Amino acid sequence: MTEQELHNRAEANVAFYRHILTYVIINLGLFALDYYNNAKIDWAYFALFGWGIGLLSHFLQIKSFAMFSVEKEKERLRNKIIKINGLI
Repeated sequence: MTEQELHNRAEANVAFYRHILTYVIINLGLFALDYYNNAKIDWAYFALFGWGIGLLSHFLQIKSFAMFSVEKEKERLRNKIIKINGLI
């Protein structure tokens, strides 16, 4: 993996972690607002589930599609062989 690819992957991971943090903070605020308005939760679940679909999509984008890349698989196997040969 080149330095640029490593940098790009790190940026994608950090962006995902920020997305999770924003998701949690905003949805906690929405639940608090919904509960504060009428002492029960009515509509905040819609935002939670809708945004959750987007969060899942973001996760699949940075994690799962790498397993469908021939180049990534070759890199993984190459590293595995190097580790095995280094131990022998």
